[in-house]
Amino acid sequence: MKNILTLIKNNLRVDIVKNPFEFLIGLIAPVIILYVMLMVINTSSGYINIGVIDNDNSRTSNIIINSLKNKEGYNVKVINDKDVDNLFSEKAVNVVLEIKTEFEKDIIEGNTNKVKVTSIKDDGIGNLIKEFINMEMANINDISLASNKNEEVYYKSIDNYSKNISVNIKKESLGDLNSDYFTSQIYIGFLIMFMLIRGMKTAYRIFDEKDENIYMRIFMAPVKTIEYYLGIIISGYISILIQVILGIISINILNIEIGLNNIQMFVILSLVGLVSISLALCCGAFAKNRTEASNTFNFANMLLLMLGGAFVPLEVMPPLIEKISYFTPIRWAMKTISDIQQGYSFSETYKYLFILFLFSVAFFVIAAYKTAKSEKKIMIN
Repeated sequence: MKNILTLIKNNLRVDIVKNPFEFLIGLIAPVIILYVMLMVINTSSGYINIGVIDNDNSRTSNIIINSLKNKEGYNVKVINDKDVDNLFSEKAVNVVLEIKTEFEKDIIEGNTNKVKVTSIKDDGIGNLIKEFINMEMANINDISLASNKNEEVYYKSIDNYSKNISVNIKKESLGDLNSDYFTSQIYIGFLIMFMLIRGMKTAYRIFDEKDENIYMRIFMAPVKTIEYYLGIIISGYISILIQVILGIISINILNIEIGLNNIQMFVILSLVGLVSISLALCCGAFAKNRTEASNTFNFANMLLLMLGGAFVPLEVMPPLIEKISYFTPIRWAMKTISDIQQGYSFSETYKYLFILFLFSVAFFVIAAYKTAKSEKKIMIN
């Protein structure tokens, strides 16, 4: 046990101290990808950008503006009338509302009043906003008629109306949740990709230590073969778990809705980490050198990610590819996440997690058998 702990400490020290830049890039890269994804999605998220020119700045005009701000999907900002053309040309706004001076005064006096709505030609967004504004104006005009040109009654009524429409129960639509879930699944796909790459470094270590003759020197010391490999596996797994934890923290910081709690996400990705290590050892066991192991792993890595639904949703796969995906571990990880997002309880997905665990065991057994067989040949020679 003491030898294993020593090997683990040394392996982690080599990873972190000897190659700090490479270690940090591997950890931070998925977080950077998530942030960039969010920036791109938010830029083209379908939000309606509304510019408001409020020349009246009254209670009534504020009510109209706030009613838009309280609606999901509307981004409302105050602009100057001289900037309208530039904002339209730069596509910084979709619609501009202009409220003229003495807007509220005219309404109190019973005069019919309208908010000017300008939008890009043939853009249906303008009609949508016009319809909403017309509904608001109909309510405000009804209040004006009921107040019978009495300012005190009008302001009291308009304040009560404002309080009622400002009661906003925030809930996300199914479309919003679907968008968040889609984003999170792609991010998790990238995270799994980096986990597989980090797992492969476990196999690279063995080849590097053989080339540097460290491998043989270790076995000249009182270290058993099983202790050496356990030290390699555990240290590699620890570095993968660090990546998992950082990935989950980034999801929380950036406030991404994934439909799973942190513990559930950690359990699923931890099992993927085991698959990553076992697959790396399996690829390394069948390779003659580091280059051959790298080529084998890169092919297996991309094949598992693409067929497993990490980047392409399982639902859109052709029937044949979808059937083949059942033979990939990534399929079961993504299936677990997808089912929980669709309302299944975590306990109902235990069979998928068990299959994921079996994949890691299978890769470990194959790697151990092949490695033991290869080392026996070396011993005989």
